[in-house]
Amino acid sequence: MAERSRAISYLPRARNSDSESSVHTFRIVLVCAVVSAIAATARSQSVALPPLPVTQLDTRQADPDLDGQRISVGFVTPTPIHKILLLLVRDTALSVVPDPSLDQTFVGDLKNVTLREALGLILEPLGLEYSVRGQVVRVFPRELETRFYSVDYVNRARNGSTTNLYVDVADGVRTLLSEKGRMSLDRTAAMLQVTDTPGRIARVEQYLEVAMLRATRQVQIEAKIIEVELRDEFSAGIDWRAVLSGATNSTSLQTPAATSEGVALALKPGGFTALMNAIAAQGTINVLSSPLITAMNNEPAVMRVGNRDPQALDEGMTLNVTPQIGADGIINLSINPIVSAREADTLVRVRQGETIVIAGLMQDRMSTEAGKTIRRKTDLVILLTPTLIGPGRAR
Repeated sequence: MAERSRAISYLPRARNSDSESSVHTFRIVLVCAVVSAIAATARSQSVALPPLPVTQLDTRQADPDLDGQRISVGFVTPTPIHKILLLLVRDTALSVVPDPSLDQTFVGDLKNVTLREALGLILEPLGLEYSVRGQVVRVFPRELETRFYSVDYVNRARNGSTTNLYVDVADGVRTLLSEKGRMSLDRTAAMLQVTDTPGRIARVEQYLEVAMLRATRQVQIEAKIIEVELRDEFSAGIDWRAVLSGATNSTSLQTPAATSEGVALALKPGGFTALMNAIAAQGTINVLSSPLITAMNNEPAVMRVGNRDPQALDEGMTLNVTPQIGADGIINLSINPIVSAREADTLVRVRQGETIVIAGLMQDRMSTEAGKTIRRKTDLVILLTPTLIGPGRAR
């Protein structure tokens, strides 16, 4: 069908009813022919026809009034939507029935658009929709939709955690709702119910997808907790300049970051053996523990070594690690080791596979040799190697 163009005041040619009937007849014959061909193929293959997904059905077929000609309209002052709708269908065979509740106005300039395009461009920003039945166009307020979403997250408070995903998600969704929108979060069922316009719900879905992806990222942390019984010449603590010099080929170019109780540096993958050899040059190494744990994004992981009795803290240590995974895949680690009355607290950035070294937690170790009490200094060294796992891995 040749495309026509008109201004809003232009009266188009009368439609040819005979040609319109032939068009509709052709559509019916075409559909029947396609269905017959599919059915014949299915019978020959002796298989059942799969159900046709609803998303493949197009209820807005081409219409000569809605799609056959183009118009140009302009409204420089706020114009009631009732007047605009009557103006749009004036030179067509279509009838328009606006909902009595419509009180919106429109300002804009549309050039060379079809009537269907004009309806969409004018009505959508105003929160309105339209439907076509035969030759009648109905315009009405956009109905609210209700969607349900799973919030797959453990609903419990944890020591050391300052975040609450359910509260944060609820706050984030509320900021995306319209004035008529509403939501309900059932923590027991881990289900979020949202009622709003389709456009607002689309924003909520986008937010939930990103938020849940970030919140459910996981980090596997391989830890080694090592006690170094220092030689007399290193009683003041491990000489990290000598260690770095001895493991130069294994360390990254990152400058060691000093903490209140020790030092943090990054190792390239595979540099652990070289680091241990460099430390062993200053004392006897004793591996106390090698835990492997998995922590979720922004959730603390707790590792304990030795006696867990709080009345005997000098016989063990507690290590709190909270990971945060950046959009670029860089892992930020908040590390808080506690040994007796000594405590360190540091924040480092590292790529997955690199090793963070925390040291400087000194203790006195008493031993008896040949009837004499010998006092030696020990330095606690903590090595942490994070690796991203699961769907939250950097892309």
